[in-house]
Amino acid sequence: MGINPLKENILSRMEWPGSAHQLALFRILLGLQIFYSSSTRLFQLSAYVQVEAGTHNIFPDFLNQFITATAVPYWQWLTLALSIFLVLGLLTKYMLPLLFVAFLFLFSFYYARHNAPIPWLYIWFPLLLLNFTRCNDVLSLDALFRLQKPLTNLTSSTYRWPLEGVAGWLAYIYVTAGLAKLLPIYKGWNWLKGGTTQEIMYNRYLDSVYFYLFERPLFDYTTHHWVFAVLSIASILIELTCIMILLTHRFNGLVLVLVVGMHFFLYFAGVMGFLQLMLVLSISLIQPGFFNRLFKEGTQTS
Repeated sequence: MGINPLKENILSRMEWPGSAHQLALFRILLGLQIFYSSSTRLFQLSAYVQVEAGTHNIFPDFLNQFITATAVPYWQWLTLALSIFLVLGLLTKYMLPLLFVAFLFLFSFYYARHNAPIPWLYIWFPLLLLNFTRCNDVLSLDALFRLQKPLTNLTSSTYRWPLEGVAGWLAYIYVTAGLAKLLPIYKGWNWLKGGTTQEIMYNRYLDSVYFYLFERPLFDYTTHHWVFAVLSIASILIELTCIMILLTHRFNGLVLVLVVGMHFFLYFAGVMGFLQLMLVLSISLIQPGFFNRLFKEGTQTS
C-alpha cells in the first residue's frame, strides 16, 4: 500500500488509537531525565564562577536577576523534588505546572552561562504538553490511590495526541538542525566540506570513548578530510529525514535507527549530551499497538 500523507500525517494520527501505558512510560522517563539533568553540579559551578555566555531569554531583567539569585539551591532542589513526583505520578495535575516553571527558570540560568540549550531544548515543550494530558491514568500513585480515574478505553486517542506532539517536536529539533547547517549557503558549504566535524572530533578526542578504549584516535584526525565530509553530509541527510515523521508513521523505525546511530557515533566521539535525551523522546516513535499488546490494554470493565 502506498503512503498517503493526507491520511497519515501527524495531525491525522492524533485522532488514532493510543496507549495509556505508553504515555505513562513517557512521563516516567521524562521525570527521570529531568532529575538526572537537574542534579548536575554544573549549577553550583555556574553560580560560583558567574560568567555570562552572552545569551538571552524571554524574561525581563528583574526576573533574570531573581532567577540568578535563587537558582542554586532553591530552583534546583524544587525541580529535583517535583521530578520525583512526576516519576511516581503523585498529585500529577497540581505538580506539573510547578515543575514546568521550576525547570524553565533553572535551565534559563544554565543556558545563560553555557550557551548550550541541551537539555532545555529537548524537554521544555514535552513537559508543557504533559500539563494537558492524562499521563497519570496508569502506572502512577494517583491511579493506585484512586486520585485519578482512568478512561474506560485505555486505547483512546486521548493518549495518542500528546505523543504525536512529542514526535513532532523531535522532528522540529532535527530538521531545523539540518537546515541550520545548510543556511546561509556559505555556511552550508563550509559544513559539507567537513571542517566543523573534523574540529569537533579533534577537540573532543580526550573526552571520547575511543580514547579510553584504545588510547589512540580511530585514524589521523588531521588528515583524511574526505571522511569528515562524508560524516557531515550523512548527518544532514539523517536530520532532514526526520521530516518524514510529520508526513507518515511508516518510517518511524528507520528514522529511529538512523538518529540513534548518529548519536551513538557522536557519543563515542565525545559529544555525549544528545543520545540519552533523544532516546527519551523516541518513545513517541514506537507504535501504540506494541504497548497495547504488552499491557493487554483495551476497554476496562470496572
